[in-house]
Amino acid sequence: MKIKFSIIIPTFNGELFLKRCINSILKQSYKNFEVIVMDGGSTDSTLKILKSFGNNIKYYSQKDKGQADAINKGISKSTGTWITWQNCDDFYSDPNAFLEFANAIKSHSSKKLFIANINLINFDEKILRDIKYFKPSFTSLLYEGMTLTNQACFWNKDLNQKLGYLKNLRINFDYEWFLRILKNYPNSGFHINKTLGCFRIHKHQKTQNQNIKDHNLLIDIKMQYGYNKNYSIIIKFLLLIRKSIYHFFQGNFCYLLRGFFKFFFGVKNKEYIDN
Repeated sequence: MKIKFSIIIPTFNGELFLKRCINSILKQSYKNFEVIVMDGGSTDSTLKILKSFGNNIKYYSQKDKGQADAINKGISKSTGTWITWQNCDDFYSDPNAFLEFANAIKSHSSKKLFIANINLINFDEKILRDIKYFKPSFTSLLYEGMTLTNQACFWNKDLNQKLGYLKNLRINFDYEWFLRILKNYPNSGFHINKTLGCFRIHKHQKTQNQNIKDHNLLIDIKMQYGYNKNYSIIIKFLLLIRKSIYHFFQGNFCYLLRGFFKFFFGVKNKEYIDN
């Protein structure tokens, strides 16, 4: 089975972290991949950074209609069989990340969406905490929030041919996309129980600057996919039990206790880090 990865990096004035992101890809031990950077017409040193990588990457600089539009343009230019995007301020934490994905894909050829665990880091790359995911399912994603993330994820490109591209939303376009995949292919997800990516938390990112319009859009997306508020507590509790059994047998006792504490005492987090 020939496996080629396409990693799309959308960026706009991303000079602070872009080089770190690209290097985490180029240093991968599994070498059958392409890097496609979609720059929205940066005015900082982004283009200089991109030129410094020579032929190791492909890049395009032109105005776009936002992050989702840039990713969609990157997907249309990609030649890989497995697709993802990596935000320019995030990166892969393990040089064997692609090898892990490739091995999992070969071993589970019927699956279409592969995810792994991540670390939350701060501006200076200090680890704030880990996020351990579970086999992705439509119900868990709909009722628990982002139970997977693009920082450690690949999907089969044929999904774009069958389901289309990302919706051009300011935020939560990833949430809608993964809901769409799991709604149409309920048993297509596979979880790699290793930490392979990093999600950087900083004050300038959209995730940390959501407004009421973004919140209402998230509610609209949930309702479009059948979220039932009347049964949500019961469903969330059953999902918590399911996830807790998994973490118990994995020996993740501290992680298990943290999940119960959040459920019963109402600890709130951003949608991206609500796991």
